[in-house]
Amino acid sequence: MTMAPTYTMDAFLDDVRDTFATTDDPMAQAQAVANNLKTLINTPGWLEEMLDLPEEGGYGPKSLHLEEEAGHPKPGFWLMASVQEDGRDNLPHDHGNAWVVYGVYDGSIEQTKWRWFYPGEGVDRLQLKETGQFVQGAGSVAFFLPGEIHNTRNVTGGRALVVRLESQKLDRLVRYQYNPDENTMKVMDR
Repeated sequence: MTMAPTYTMDAFLDDVRDTFATTDDPMAQAQAVANNLKTLINTPGWLEEMLDLPEEGGYGPKSLHLEEEAGHPKPGFWLMASVQEDGRDNLPHDHGNAWVVYGVYDGSIEQTKWRWFYPGEGVDRLQLKETGQFVQGAGSVAFFLPGEIHNTRNVTGGRALVVRLESQKLDRLVRYQYNPDENTMKVMDR
């Protein structure tokens, strides 16, 4: 019996490097990486081999690969997994001048998008307002371009495993966190 070939993390990383080598357009890069990440997260077993997670817990970020030779807008893309506890939420934030692709390996996350509304757009003062939300289930991907504001929340009812590719390692960038109740923003800690 011949086994069907599977898409590996190494093949994915090669495809990501090729994407950065062939285009500087962040939209084209994010879309290509999203397509490849969808294939990877739908390949069973590879993430469990990388993480060796306990039956329960194991929460937090897990580095899978840091690439110093390729990225956008400068080198330094990072592939990581986030093991999220049920209900984990964060304040709205942006990714600075980087884009990020989110792939749900197991569980579900809710993505909420936000933007600033200015006087004349149905508000009398500058306000940060929600513009929509969607749920990403296992096997689905979404990306956020530079400057887009969003937040994520684990809506699984248990642990969620999310694979994320940052076009540049975010802890190297200036990014902002937003508080929609107070209409404020602050530089995120690195």
